[in-house]
Amino acid sequence: MRRVGRLSAWVSALICLAQNSPAHADPILTRNQHPLVALYGLPLPLAARLPGAGSGSIGATLNWSNIATTDTTDRSSYTLDSEVFEVRVQAGHAMGERFAVQGQLAWRQLSGGSLDSLVESWHDLFSLPNGSRDRLPEDALLIEYRAGESTLLRVDDESSGLADLPLAFGYQLSASDQGAVATWLTIKVPTGKAADLTGSGAIDVALSLAGERQLSERWQLFGQANVAWLGEGDVLADLQQDFAGSLLAGATWNAWQSLELTAQLEANSAVMDTGTDLDGDAVVLTIGGRYRTNSGWVCDFGFSEDLQIDASPDIVFVLGLRRTF
Repeated sequence: MRRVGRLSAWVSALICLAQNSPAHADPILTRNQHPLVALYGLPLPLAARLPGAGSGSIGATLNWSNIATTDTTDRSSYTLDSEVFEVRVQAGHAMGERFAVQGQLAWRQLSGGSLDSLVESWHDLFSLPNGSRDRLPEDALLIEYRAGESTLLRVDDESSGLADLPLAFGYQLSASDQGAVATWLTIKVPTGKAADLTGSGAIDVALSLAGERQLSERWQLFGQANVAWLGEGDVLADLQQDFAGSLLAGATWNAWQSLELTAQLEANSAVMDTGTDLDGDAVVLTIGGRYRTNSGWVCDFGFSEDLQIDASPDIVFVLGLRRTF
């Protein structure tokens, strides 16, 4: 009952965003880039304000993430040491006054990468702990989970390829100059391969509620709640959860003319049930913004940090380019 109450309060808050005050609060297009969580159907941030009839948008977003963590208990052990380079091309179009459709084409590369030394230097500069990094080789790839003497998951070969593809259908619940609320249904199709961690091997279905509100001429708020049904995949299938959820909240400030700065916080529930950080139950802070050109292009930039240590990548760099038409 407590969880239902919290979800009801969050939904009510999102609807209230549309009741008060011209809003174009754009989240940074990233989510938890944990190498297992990112395989499943928890959506990226979705628009609270759908495009006008006959219009649409096109863009591309890069998420470049690095994680290095390992732990051993009496019953199990795991290692997450990898770098993921993911490019998503998004296209959306309005279908009448209140409906819109959005599709994504994603390419994903899993490797040992080259960011380990940069992350360690960053930690040293700000006197932050390196955690498990001191026990792991630099720029190596290993994703492994062992239960007792059995190895249930092991990936140590670099791979790349087409990732699972989401298709989302949106409906504008309300919209005004001051705010907007939309609901989305997202279906993720398993076009990737579970064996090389470019996909989960299953269809996932997610329901989302996205809202935005203009607080003043320079300040906007945004939020999103997602719940996803996870189909029976091929990655640790016996330990996979049937459902997962995530919450997103953030604020955007118009710092100077065409420059906006954004801070957002995302929390998601686990997609696995191993009792370790392999599960991906995480809280992630993203800071960045966007620059809007006179020709109509929007350039996004940002980086993410793990607030719940070892449960998500140490660092994620985000770059994007998009335009409405």
